[in-house]
Amino acid sequence: MNEQPYFVEDETQSSAMLQNDEFIEAFAACADILGSCFLFHPVKEQAAQVFSVLAGMDIALDWPFGEERDRREAALLMREGQDEFPEKVSEEFTRLLRGPGIKPAPAWGSVYMDRDKVMYGRTWHMLRDWMREHGVTSLYEANDPEDQFGRLLMLCAQVARNRPDLLCELLGDHVLCWSGRFLTQFHEACETNTYRGLALLCRTTLRDVQGLLAVEPAVRRMYR
Repeated sequence: MNEQPYFVEDETQSSAMLQNDEFIEAFAACADILGSCFLFHPVKEQAAQVFSVLAGMDIALDWPFGEERDRREAALLMREGQDEFPEKVSEEFTRLLRGPGIKPAPAWGSVYMDRDKVMYGRTWHMLRDWMREHGVTSLYEANDPEDQFGRLLMLCAQVARNRPDLLCELLGDHVLCWSGRFLTQFHEACETNTYRGLALLCRTTLRDVQGLLAVEPAVRRMYR
């Protein structure tokens, strides 16, 4: 498969959305929420508050992105998952996102897009070069590479608020090109309704935002 860069299919539509403060703040808030859930421990770290917010929200009605049927299914799954806290979701987080052992759905972009299926691979270097070129720094410092899925979503939130002119490029060249593959594998590997609902909500949100911004993601060869 020949790799191709991202492009914007409708510049007028995309530009209008990027100048829409309501859209920018809604997307940034959602990206922060979803990113925290994929990055931080659901009980011990700041994601605990985020999961609590989601539990108290009518996702089907109040979540601003995604198809209604997907929002309703995600809401149902996460509501059914309330009895999974704290033990089951903690175990799931360790099994899927952080902890020893081989992950059934690795949360790092280069594992999917690097020939050797490794962290800190070629596409991680591409992301780091892009951040350096545009003076973008991550507000969250940790041992996780910048292309860890949750960390990348939080970076999208930061860019949306501070450099919306760069958002389509970040999404198209560094997120949407692999997020679908990751979220599909992650959903299949989930053993809790909490994380199944989260994966579904994230997938439908990114699809909607992709359409609103008229972004056609970069085509990258997948090795996983």
